[in-house]
Amino acid sequence: MTQEKYKTISEIEIEDTIEYVKIREHDQFDFSNVLECNHCYFEKVCFTDLNFQNISCYDVIFKNCDFSNVIWNSNSEFASPYLHKVTFDNCKMVGTDFGMTTIKKVKFQNCVGRYVNFSFATMNEVKIISCSFQNMILQDTNCKKLLLQDNELLDLELLHTSLKDVDITSNHIEGLKTDLESIRGMIVNSSQALQLSGLLGIIVKEL
Repeated sequence: MTQEKYKTISEIEIEDTIEYVKIREHDQFDFSNVLECNHCYFEKVCFTDLNFQNISCYDVIFKNCDFSNVIWNSNSEFASPYLHKVTFDNCKMVGTDFGMTTIKKVKFQNCVGRYVNFSFATMNEVKIISCSFQNMILQDTNCKKLLLQDNELLDLELLHTSLKDVDITSNHIEGLKTDLESIRGMIVNSSQALQLSGLLGIIVKEL
């Protein structure tokens, strides 16, 4: 999508669906009545105080944005919001909660955050690349075709979430909290295998 197709905030009416809009850091916008956001571009926007929750996104780019303490799905009684073909580029995510959200073909790249929560989320063809997500939570998460590449995932909490066939060899996972169910079939390097053996109570003796 070319940038000429984007509209500014002043050019649209506030409805439950916004499309083809470009919003930047000094734009004022209240998302409290928005349910869907499609084909949009956000740059340097701090979403912490903008009522940005329970919103489904399709074909959206978030660049240099701040999602600290944003709870994407704050009402579990209704259908979960979805993120489809979304890119988070160089975003801040401290305490960002994607729990119980459907996430498909989404890329997180060069993002930084702590306690990013994906519990009970459905993740399909998600890519997490060159991110620093300390204390990230994957608990009871359904992961299909997950890519983890060149990330700092210190103190990762991985519970009741199968990462079978997921290659984590390029990631730092010191402090991992996990269970056997989650790591069975996961692809690791020799150093990571040594770490995991300690978690499983295996004592490695050098000859």
